[in-house]
Order: sequence, then C-alpha cells, then structure tokens
Amino acid sequence: MNTLQTHFETHKNIYWMNLSRFTTLLIILNISLFFVTERVTRAGYHDTYFSPLALLAVAFALLVPVGLVDKLWYYGVYLMAESIALSFLIPSVWFWVKTSKL
Repeated sequence: MNTLQTHFETHKNIYWMNLSRFTTLLIILNISLFFVTERVTRAGYHDTYFSPLALLAVAFALLVPVGLVDKLWYYGVYLMAESIALSFLIPSVWFWVKTSKL
C-alpha cells in the first residue's frame, strides 16, 4: 500500500488530468447519444439519467479546489463514481442498439 501511495503522489497530476478528459468525453457521449436524440428515454428506459449524475459529481470534484486531491482515497472515490457512470452507460447503449430498428 505504501508503494501505491508513493506512486500516486508522484503521478497524481497525470491521473487527475486523464480522469478529467475521460469524464468530459463521457459527458459529451451521454448528451449526444441519449439526450439530443431522446432515443432511450422515449422508449421508457430511464437509467440513462444516472450516468450523467455520476459524471457531474466527478466533474464537480475536479472543479472545486479542495486540499484532498493528493489523497489516494479521494481519487479512488471519484474513480469509482466514474465506473458507476460507465456501468450505466454501457447497458444504455446496449438497450439503444437492441431496440433500434436499423
């Protein structure tokens, strides 16, 4: 655990930057896939809303300057929120592909 903490402290700027880019990409993907086209929500599948809510929590944590950004547990919490957002995004895409009549 000590080496993990040391490694995180050394490279925390890279990790937070990549988390920020990935969050922005997922927010754009959510908006363009589901909320502009309303494909999933029109079909009655409303779990799509949980993904942007988790992403907004991550984006808020990235924007608000707190002294916890150098803590591994703080990064882990928001990495978990990113995983939750992704876990709601993937079934939404799967539902969209399954129900679309192409």
